[in-house]
Amino acid sequence: MSRLPQVTPDLEFEFRNDPYIIDAYNICLKHEEKFATSDNEVRRIRILGLLLFYAPKQEIRVYVAKSILSCQDDSEALVKIDRCFELHVILPFKKYREGRTPVASTHSSRSSIESRWKDVKANIAQVPPRNHQDAKDRALIRDNWKCIVTGSIHRHAPREILDSPATKIRTYLECAHIVPEGSFFNVKEKEKPGGDHKAQLDYAATILTVLEPFGCDISDCNGEKVHSLVNVITMQKDIRDLFCRLELYFEATPTENCYEIKYYDGKPFPDMADFVTFSTPPSDESPGYLPVPSSELLALHATCCKVARMSGAAEYIDRVYDDVDGLGVLDWDGSSGDLLRYKLLSLSSSEVGDHGQ
Repeated sequence: MSRLPQVTPDLEFEFRNDPYIIDAYNICLKHEEKFATSDNEVRRIRILGLLLFYAPKQEIRVYVAKSILSCQDDSEALVKIDRCFELHVILPFKKYREGRTPVASTHSSRSSIESRWKDVKANIAQVPPRNHQDAKDRALIRDNWKCIVTGSIHRHAPREILDSPATKIRTYLECAHIVPEGSFFNVKEKEKPGGDHKAQLDYAATILTVLEPFGCDISDCNGEKVHSLVNVITMQKDIRDLFCRLELYFEATPTENCYEIKYYDGKPFPDMADFVTFSTPPSDESPGYLPVPSSELLALHATCCKVARMSGAAEYIDRVYDDVDGLGVLDWDGSSGDLLRYKLLSLSSSEVGDHGQ
């Protein structure tokens, strides 16, 4: 976690048409100094300042800036705003490092594998993906049974894929959701026995409300719609873990559907590609039913990665989960209470959490 950068002439020039963004950023700088003795408040005020830099759209910068300016003389109100962004923007996208280990497919017979893929292809145009397995199957076909980062081939790919001279390492691939399929997004309206279901619904609704101005209709990823092909990517497990923990993201380039692969703490694989281009199979195989990942959702994920890392929020969330899972020791001032509540809500859900498998 590092201090917010100071305002420079270059920064003022970049935002010359929106001077109130600089005004809002200066408020963040002032409160960063004011809250210097409180790690929690410093971290959160940095989240606001960094969103002014790394928001995926100008409209979002304006939204964040106006939120800051609305309470520039009210420190207590500003604290509530920066706390809201941490809890409802960063936290829902951050997977805890002790995630659930996915179960490999049970289709071991080569003949059953080939038959199953024929059935999947035949039904692609009939119904949209309704669950995690549907999304995974379709994403595998769209991504040509490869991890889009390393090029590793799914061990249960069709024979013609496995026999290709270009085939590299074979492993079991997984389905990564850009907007997570955890309890906060995938809460059913029908109440389930046990657990604080109303609190789950309220928390999920608040997340959707806070994220709405970010230019992505996240409600389109709620319930079964979270399994839409625009929200899923094929990856091998270690890459998926980095992606879901906000340690790897895709930076858009001027070329449509082409992204630079960005990561923290070193390149995951020395010989992996630096860029990836998403594409869909020829129209005779999948006429429009296998769309590529949404550029808007990938931009939102990239923003969460940058802000969580640079503000210290990613490290803090891991630490709080460690405290909860270990001795149950939380910050003495009670500032971890909302994160604990989030954890308990997540555990009370019977839906697949931690970004699924």
